[in-house]
Amino acid sequence: MKKKILFIANVDWFYCSHRLNIGIEAIKDNYEVHLAAKFTGCEERLNNLGFVLHPIEIDRGSNIIKTVKSFFQIFFLIKRVQPDIVHSITIKPIIFGGFAARFFTKISFVASVSGLGYLFISSDVKALLIKFVAKIFYKLAFSKEKLKVIFQNQEDLNKISQICNLNFKKTALIRGSGVDLKFFKPLKNKSDSKNILFASRLLKSKGLLEFVKSAKDMKSKNFTFLVAGMLDIENPDCISKEQINEWERNGIIKYCGYIKNMRDLINESKVVVLPSYYGEGLPKILIEAAACGIPIITTDHQGCRDAIIPNKTGILIPIRDSKALTRALKKILYSPDLCKKMGVYARKFAMQNFDIKCVNEKHLRIYSDLIKNY
Repeated sequence: MKKKILFIANVDWFYCSHRLNIGIEAIKDNYEVHLAAKFTGCEERLNNLGFVLHPIEIDRGSNIIKTVKSFFQIFFLIKRVQPDIVHSITIKPIIFGGFAARFFTKISFVASVSGLGYLFISSDVKALLIKFVAKIFYKLAFSKEKLKVIFQNQEDLNKISQICNLNFKKTALIRGSGVDLKFFKPLKNKSDSKNILFASRLLKSKGLLEFVKSAKDMKSKNFTFLVAGMLDIENPDCISKEQINEWERNGIIKYCGYIKNMRDLINESKVVVLPSYYGEGLPKILIEAAACGIPIITTDHQGCRDAIIPNKTGILIPIRDSKALTRALKKILYSPDLCKKMGVYARKFAMQNFDIKCVNEKHLRIYSDLIKNY
C-alpha cells in the first residue's frame, strides 16, 4: 500500500516549481501525493502528473473568523485523507498543519520554514502582537514527536530552535529550494547587456525603494533598471501599482510584471540585485542568477548572504543603503573582466551548492526516515 504525503501551502502549487518538483519525485518514489492549496487553472496538468488535489484557500490576513475557518479546513482535510506525512510550507500552513497534526498520533509532520517573513522584521504594534501570538503557535506546531523542521539558513534555524526549544535532531538545514542546473544555465554571451535586474515580490522590505533610489543616482541612459515581480496587495509592506507606474512613466525603471520563467530575463541581465532586509530563507532569484552565471549584489542579511561568496560571485552591501548599492553597481558594471570572473565563479558555486537533485534527495530521505523510525 502506498504511503501518503499531504502538502499544504497558501499559494498556487503549480507556480512554485521547486515544490512541484519535490512532489513529482515523491510520486516517482511510490508515494501517493496530495496537494492542498489555492489552484488557478492548473488543475488538469497537476492531475495528469499524478497529484490528488484539494482546493483550499488559507486567509493571509488577521481576520479571526477566517483564520479559524482556515484551520478547520486543514483539520478535516487531514482527518479525511489520513496521510502518513503532512508537509506544510510558510507560516500559516505550518501553524495550522502542525497544530492539527497533533490530534493524529500516527501522522508525521514536516515544516519548511522558507524565511521568517514580514512579521519578524516589522516593528509596528500590530506586527509585534501577531508575532507574539505566532511564536506561541509555532511552539504548539513543533511539539509533535514525529517531526522534522527544515530551514534554509542557519540563523532561522537558531532563532526558531531557541523560541520553540527544538531538539537539534528534529531540524534539518537544506540551503534553499534548489535549482535545475540543466535549465538555469548561462546562455549566449550577454557581455553587451545593459540590464540591471530586480526580481521579487514588490515589497519595500525586499529593497525596492533602495533599488529605485540607486537608479535615480546612476542617472545613466546606458543602463536599464528592470523590475520583475508581482504585487502582493495583501501584504502591508507592498508597493502600490500607482507608484510602480509613476516610476516607469518617469523613465526610472522598466516594469516587466510577474514572470514565471525567469531564465531568459536573468540571462539578458548584466547583474541581479536584491537589496533585501526581509526575513529571507534563501532567495530563489539569487540561486537562479548564480546558476545562470550572473553576478549578484545583495545585502549582508540572513538568507541573502548565503547565496554568494563575497567579492567572488558578487558583492554584499549593508541593508537600507542605496549609496552602497550604487557603488557596487559601478564596480561591476564598469569592470568587464570582474563581471565575467564573478559570473564564472557564480555558476561553479551554484553547481556545488544548489542542485535541485540534491535538495529532492534530502527531502525524500526525511520522508523515508520519519516513516521508518516511527
